[in-house]
Amino acid sequence: MTLTATARAKVNLYLHVAAPDARGYHPLRSMVAFADIGDEVQLVFGGKGRLRIDGPYAEGLSTGEDNLIMKAVRLFEEATGDKNKVWDYRLTKNLPLASGIGGGSADAGAMLRLLRDWNPEMSQETFFAIASKTGADGVMCAWSKSCIAEGYGEKLSPIILPSLPCVLINPGVECPTPEVFQAYDEAGSYRSIYTRWIGEDVISAQDLVHGSVLCFSHNIQLTQLIDYLNTTRNDLEAPAISLQPVIGKVLADLREQSQTLFARMSGSGATCFALCRTDEDAEALSVRLRVMYPSGWVRRCRLG
Repeated sequence: MTLTATARAKVNLYLHVAAPDARGYHPLRSMVAFADIGDEVQLVFGGKGRLRIDGPYAEGLSTGEDNLIMKAVRLFEEATGDKNKVWDYRLTKNLPLASGIGGGSADAGAMLRLLRDWNPEMSQETFFAIASKTGADGVMCAWSKSCIAEGYGEKLSPIILPSLPCVLINPGVECPTPEVFQAYDEAGSYRSIYTRWIGEDVISAQDLVHGSVLCFSHNIQLTQLIDYLNTTRNDLEAPAISLQPVIGKVLADLREQSQTLFARMSGSGATCFALCRTDEDAEALSVRLRVMYPSGWVRRCRLG
């Protein structure tokens, strides 16, 4: 028996980052959406607790305890007191590495969902507590639904977004998050992270457990969303470009294309995204980008 889940790519539609606190952690505010593409994770019955990795971006990935999937497994075992005797774990790595779209956090979150499906007696509270220990993106990637994230990524407010035709492009470079944050802090150009979405009520991950969730049921139009996003920013975009100038070129090229309604870098980079009006526009844009960046990674998808 094999259980399978998609570790959906995470896209930060905006990302506001505050100055580090006394512990060196950065409070943030971000609107997050998830794509209908991603890595694939599996629980394979009849194994001995081994992690196997394949796929186009498997090279160089550790199958040991330092892999976030294995960290999530160990946290799950610790919470349940049940050491795995019968499962192997498998990751098909379809998303580029160090690319600002969830990656390892999404993989860990998807594996946690599979483990919880096999252990339905686990409470939501325990599940989110485990996810929070896998990293700053842990809770949102385990939940894998559109939200506004605050705090250090653990305070989530669900939102309803329209289905968004989108193109993701990574120019074939890695952009390690610690280096981007270091460049951001060295620049020291901190701005207010506050912005308000109509009807917004940010809640904690623990509140998700008890169902006290305000979903925004008003009909958000694509044009309204674009107008709103134009009032926001990704604070890590400039430091990422300083480390990988090709990101700036990708963004300029995206914004010149007739199919692009809005373009921005996701997370700490180097993946950028373009929102389009229709799937046909997104397909045409993806074809064009594959010609412009033959060694890059380009995927048409839908967000929301």
